[in-house]
Amino acid sequence: MNKTRIIFFAGKGGVGKTTTAAATAIRSAQNGYRTLIMSTDPAHSLADTFECLINRNVTAIRPNLDAFEIDPYFELDSNWGEIRDYLSSLIISLGADASLAGELATIPGMDNLFSLLRIREFHQSQQYDVIIVDMAPTGESLRLLSLPDAISLALKVTRYLEKYLVSPVIRPASKMSKSLRAVIAPEEVAKSWETLLEKLLDVRKILEADTVTSTRLVLNPEKMVINESQRALTYLNLFGITVDCIIVNRLIPDAVQDSYFHDWYSLQQRHLKNVYELFSPLPIKTVPFFKEEVIGIAKLNLLAECLYDNDDPTHLFYSERPVKIIVTKEERIFAVQAPFIKPGLIELSTRGNELMIQIGNQLRSFIIPDSLSGLSPTNAVYTDGWIHVKFQKN
Repeated sequence: MNKTRIIFFAGKGGVGKTTTAAATAIRSAQNGYRTLIMSTDPAHSLADTFECLINRNVTAIRPNLDAFEIDPYFELDSNWGEIRDYLSSLIISLGADASLAGELATIPGMDNLFSLLRIREFHQSQQYDVIIVDMAPTGESLRLLSLPDAISLALKVTRYLEKYLVSPVIRPASKMSKSLRAVIAPEEVAKSWETLLEKLLDVRKILEADTVTSTRLVLNPEKMVINESQRALTYLNLFGITVDCIIVNRLIPDAVQDSYFHDWYSLQQRHLKNVYELFSPLPIKTVPFFKEEVIGIAKLNLLAECLYDNDDPTHLFYSERPVKIIVTKEERIFAVQAPFIKPGLIELSTRGNELMIQIGNQLRSFIIPDSLSGLSPTNAVYTDGWIHVKFQKN
């Protein structure tokens, strides 16, 4: 394997991300790949899944397989400690309670942000062929993946202010003013901040260019979970992260004929049909509802067999993003891959943050991002297998 393969497992809480990620890691290691599985979910369950002790130190689970759980407090202190100390002293000087200064100096979500730096660290070490990331529930995961773009802007602003204002004017002036000196960050703190931003930008480059990176969305055949997964797919594509398959977990097997499960089975089958329609052309993998909890190596091996059969679990099952957001000066375009249709049959409508595209008697809905929710779809153009829905201001 020439490039480090990074696979994210994302989805709504409780759908089975950890077990599917763990099964994938086991099969990857069995195929001879040096594999690391890491958890960024604050409610870690990797240790329970593997039935062994796992912490913030890399732990060998099996041949070719290591595991690691992010310690958010350790990551926060390692990456934010120097900056936090400066901000705490500044907040105290402005009259805040000293007992609260440390909390006020820590931006919510920073612990999630710093977990990305560990991916950078493991990637640069070239110690592993495959890195599998068990992510936090969908909302946190999406915020995690979008943060480097915000960091890029922060870095540009920081460098501009440091070059044209702080370094030539404010910092020299602070040497003659005690009150100004208390406010302006020392050079080492400013440097620490800039270094941190640069590291986070490196993460973005790794995700986009230096590795074969994809996300696998795990869901259960339930209406709310499917809706959340639609939203996740839209945003992952918006952030430039490829989703290479959908995993439908905990399907009641056809062999279960008990009358108690009959209605539940029928409902799941209807939702499963909906999943195939909504997420086409993405590959769909299905996993049955096991008789027992999927805990321990033996059960995880069974899950891996159901998931991948003879396939290589590290294979990129789908490389093209089926949904794209195209931004021009005049308009924004929501592009959807939809081969083999007749252009004249496309009809558009919206409902809240949903875009409905009707093709003949088939209706497909998409959760549109906030950047489009305030605009109105004007028309749809069908070109080379893609529907381009144009949005403009009302």
